[in-house]
Amino acid sequence: MCLMAPARVVATDGTLCEVETGGRIDKASMMLEPDLQVGDWVLVNSGTVVRKLDDDQAAEMSRAFGIIFGLTDADGEPLESESESESGPAGSERLEPAG
Repeated sequence: MCLMAPARVVATDGTLCEVETGGRIDKASMMLEPDLQVGDWVLVNSGTVVRKLDDDQAAEMSRAFGIIFGLTDADGEPLESESESESGPAGSERLEPAG
């Protein structure tokens, strides 16, 4: 199963574009969506833009991914776990070897 998160087009050059998702920049083919502009929201699968999204679709998908992965609440507000607020990010504790 493949999950496609919304990506923002940050550069175009002929038949290729650069897209940003979560701070990561990747190249993608514009073969299926040749009229993309910088700032457009898209879905990318296997290095190819498969669909252009409108701003509302991208916002709704981003909100859903935030909820699914436990990053935001239903209103899009960031979640803070009790362990983060008291002792830093989860998983930052050092484990001591047994014995």
